[in-house]
Amino acid sequence: MQRDLPSIADLVEAGRLIPQAPDARALGDALAAASRDLLAADANRETFTPWADAMLYEAGLRCARVIVLAGGYRIDAGAKAHMTAIDGADALTGHRHHRLFVRLHRMRRRRNDFMYATAPDPTEQDLSQARLDVEAVLALARSALDSVR
Repeated sequence: MQRDLPSIADLVEAGRLIPQAPDARALGDALAAASRDLLAADANRETFTPWADAMLYEAGLRCARVIVLAGGYRIDAGAKAHMTAIDGADALTGHRHHRLFVRLHRMRRRRNDFMYATAPDPTEQDLSQARLDVEAVLALARSALDSVR
């Protein structure tokens, strides 16, 4: 089942995004943390692939949040905060990178399965694609931060 792509207006109307001025310093700190998450993922890739995958997701999530916050919105801390960050980043980038954000949603579900259920370990291909995707969303987040500095 394919769901409709939410717009920023949809997310605001639903109360999932709240207008808020961006804080460039906090966004820079979040990107630094995302870069550290990438290093942590690399350090765990050979010994514990599920944790490496979870760290890649966390880096991607931080980047999605930076895109949303740089766009002038705060993410509601409700039950769908992770989905909102990814959907908001997708909308704020004009859905031009939609496939990237779809894969970030898949990473979100893998991370959830790892943290709360039993799931097979991610494959080397999963990890390689996740690393490429996070590097791409990190570049988008850096560009978003540059726009508020």
